[in-house]
Amino acid sequence: MLKQVLWVFGVFLLFLALAGVFSRGVFVVRAADEASASVTEASVAEANATVCGAFNATLEAERAGANVSGLILRLNEAGTVLGEAEIALGKGNSSEATSEAGQCVGIAESVKSDADALKASALDEARTVFWAYLAFSVVGIAVFVVALALVWRRFKRGYVGRTLGMKPEVAHDEA
Repeated sequence: MLKQVLWVFGVFLLFLALAGVFSRGVFVVRAADEASASVTEASVAEANATVCGAFNATLEAERAGANVSGLILRLNEAGTVLGEAEIALGKGNSSEATSEAGQCVGIAESVKSDADALKASALDEARTVFWAYLAFSVVGIAVFVVALALVWRRFKRGYVGRTLGMKPEVAHDEA
């Protein structure tokens, strides 16, 4: 009886060992899949954040007065690629999702750098226009004041000359 119990216990341990060996691969693959899925989700989230940053940079460039129509087209392309990455992630295709997310990040970073450059050039152009308007205004004011002084001087001379050339009339009292 003790031999039978030991034999059953040995078979049970052997069964547990074999189950552990075969299930270890399942758990390792599942852990690898979960790690891959979390990396894929992180790359899609990074792509989303990069597209948001590119959108904000484009908005700031537009507020600065830059022509951002080309950037909006490229930003739309990045949004389309991001949507494809999210669809692939939803379907469980992590390699396609990661590839699309990487492509999206590249487009969005390019848009962001171009938007920053356009914003800087628009601000420089606005600064140049401001100083040109200021200079023309100062010159215009100076010319106006000088012309006003010359006209005033001419009218003053004529008025004083006419006034001094007049002869006073004396009124007689005939009472």
